[in-house]
Amino acid sequence: MAEQKKNNYSSFIKNNKILKSTVNGIYRFLVLWIIKYNGNIHGYGIMKELDKFFENLIKEGALKKSNPSKIYPILKQMEEFDLIYGEIEYQDDKKITYYQITEKGEFFIKYIFERFLLHEDNPQWKLIYHDLNSEE
Repeated sequence: MAEQKKNNYSSFIKNNKILKSTVNGIYRFLVLWIIKYNGNIHGYGIMKELDKFFENLIKEGALKKSNPSKIYPILKQMEEFDLIYGEIEYQDDKKITYYQITEKGEFFIKYIFERFLLHEDNPQWKLIYHDLNSEE
């Protein structure tokens, strides 16, 4: 029965704008986090790391793989806000930009983590955490 229900909802999930909006909401934060923990990383590497986060949704067809038209505007905006910086290198006559996090970017990640930890004792957030960790 559960498998039948899952199959019935499959097309709903694949076309769900709420799911895509939710992913888009955390996408920028993940890009910054990936740069922080990978150090010198280029755009293609960032896309591959993002796809690891959403591997199951991509396999199910609910999300598409990361692509340059999505990632590079985010990287540009983060550079404009001084959260990251890019250094250009040439490899085999090909221009590649490697990104690193700035001090401001480090502060921003720490700020977000601290704000999430403030919710640790909030009863409403405890319900969400419980649901995330419980079996159906």
